[in-house]
Amino acid sequence: MTTLTFPIQPTPAIVSFIRQHILMGNEAKSLGKNDFVPNPKPEVIQKIYMRVLQLVFQYRPEQFYVIPVSLDLPYTEIYEGFAALSTLATLMVQFMPYCRVPDFCLSDVLDPKAKRTMYLLSGIVNYIHFRQYRQKDYMEHLSKYKAAQEIVDQLQKLVEEAQMKIEKLTTVPPEQQAEFKVISTAVQELQKTINQEHRPKDVASQERIAQTKALCTEKNKKLCQIRLDLATMKEDQERMKSQIVESPERRRNKMEKLKENVMKFKHEQQEINERYENYRDKIAFGVHWQLVVQSSCKKLQSKEAILEKNKLILTEMRNEEEQIANDNSELKSLASEELLSKRIVNQRKEKMIKLDTMLKKKHEDHEQRSCEMIKVCNHIQEKRRTVTEQIDQTQKKIKKIQLERKHLLESAEKDKMKSQEIIRNLKAGLDKYHEGLMKKRERSKLQKREKIAELTRLMNRRKKTIQQK
Repeated sequence: MTTLTFPIQPTPAIVSFIRQHILMGNEAKSLGKNDFVPNPKPEVIQKIYMRVLQLVFQYRPEQFYVIPVSLDLPYTEIYEGFAALSTLATLMVQFMPYCRVPDFCLSDVLDPKAKRTMYLLSGIVNYIHFRQYRQKDYMEHLSKYKAAQEIVDQLQKLVEEAQMKIEKLTTVPPEQQAEFKVISTAVQELQKTINQEHRPKDVASQERIAQTKALCTEKNKKLCQIRLDLATMKEDQERMKSQIVESPERRRNKMEKLKENVMKFKHEQQEINERYENYRDKIAFGVHWQLVVQSSCKKLQSKEAILEKNKLILTEMRNEEEQIANDNSELKSLASEELLSKRIVNQRKEKMIKLDTMLKKKHEDHEQRSCEMIKVCNHIQEKRRTVTEQIDQTQKKIKKIQLERKHLLESAEKDKMKSQEIIRNLKAGLDKYHEGLMKKRERSKLQKREKIAELTRLMNRRKKTIQQK
């Protein structure tokens, strides 16, 4: 008791705690201070110990009336009345080290004392307080983990749905696969032509622009140096004027030379400015040329689409012309037959009239068919336009879904990292707790063996005394 890790609480606090958290109903109402002080009642204390074990380990009432298997007794019928107390004592010996009380013994159950019971009950109260707080923290972590797991499941479902949508949008239907292949081949050919023809020109123009910029920078540096030299020369000239008195002819010559140098510098500066303006115009022309190239590429794409449409229309027109030629050949054969029939038999005139009517009907049907084919072609063109618009819309949707998927994956990874950190912390705490439990269990086993040995010795002594009597 000298090395306590918990405070010894007063009796009213212990009584109120037992009423609120351990006992229930009439048992809690009938409990009072007189049951603990000055002489504690063993029945009440045994009941409290049983309820504590039921609360912590969830033991059933039948388990307290079973003789432990570890005890080797020759006549178990003799110990049936003592079974409940012995099991309660053994279980309390296993439980009390969790409450930082390693010296629990059988006399604390059979013959409890006031100070000793207050010490044991304060340790039990301290452990139950600790257990309640840990349960709250554990339940909070559990609820957070469950919420995070639900969020992860929802995000996985959303990701799967997004993948399904992406697959639906990326897969081309079999009706439009031929058109898609034609368009893709045309786009690839355009890209090849652009890479082969226009890219080298772009690279060459950019290199020229870079060279001109480098030349401009070098010439600007030279101009700055020349200006600095002129300024230094003027300062030196003013100093020399004050020191030396020169002749007017020399001064005139020097001034003329200086004027010539200044005129040269001005001419060079004008040339540099003109070159700089030319280079600027070339750069603007290059940018304009790039825009023109882009517009021409777009026009080429549109023209290729129009050419494909025209090819389809031409194939249809050829088929129609072949049908018309076949019909004309049939008409010629029928005319020859008519001439032969007029020459040979006059009786077949009625049949020929019928054939003429049939031919007229066929011609009308052919005209109707041609009109219908033209309408179908127009309808196909409209459908193709709608399909191209749908493809553009689907590509935009795919881009949006990919962005949403990236955001969802990032949020899911963050939630996963948080949940993994929580799980690691919980695992570390549980491992520490299990290590402590295993150590305490080994200690309780050793104490149990020692106490069993003591009990067997006492029983043997009692048997010897009984036999001697």
